[in-house]
Amino acid sequence: MKIACLHTADVHVQTFDALFAKAGFQGVVHHVVRADLLAQAREEGAAAVRADLRQAIAALGDAGSVLCTCSTLGPLIDDMSQADPRLLRIDRPLMEQAARLGGRILVVLCLESTRRATCDLLARAASELDRKVEHEVLLCAEVWALFEAGQTDAFLREIATRTRQALAEIPDISAVVLAQASMMGAGDYLAEVPVPVLSAPALAVDRAIGIARS
Repeated sequence: MKIACLHTADVHVQTFDALFAKAGFQGVVHHVVRADLLAQAREEGAAAVRADLRQAIAALGDAGSVLCTCSTLGPLIDDMSQADPRLLRIDRPLMEQAARLGGRILVVLCLESTRRATCDLLARAASELDRKVEHEVLLCAEVWALFEAGQTDAFLREIATRTRQALAEIPDISAVVLAQASMMGAGDYLAEVPVPVLSAPALAVDRAIGIARS
């Protein structure tokens, strides 16, 4: 059994290898890193990379499932999954879980390019599950430079600090969604907050394994 992961940052390779191992996956995990796709999507919009993304997926061959770990490319993956059910956008299982919780969700993200895709997916998941969901967005745009510079721990700590501040200022939050894969570790610094803190990678790995097995 083979699962392919399409990333837009090298740092995700080690993270997802560890998550697949933790999930007990015995097959092959093949990683492809295409930072250029995210760079172009941020400059020109996601639609501008549709053809290149399609070619990248075609090159993955006979993988039983294909997990795209870039939230910005998520809507394109959703569109392509209509014809190719092997494809999974990383934040779909996350948003489905958030929708099940309902209430007011604090959506934390770093890239403005992911805002619409992320919020639209949450709204769609809520509609599909017939759940009432509201959301507030915490955009930590300045923090992204730490991630790009490889200062991962500082990046995660700053996200956690800003999230705590937002929880103190915004009433009635029912859950926190760390909307991008790179944010997963911030949950370790938010263990004390009184609401669930959800992140995408582990949920997506479980779903990708299920798709491959089916």
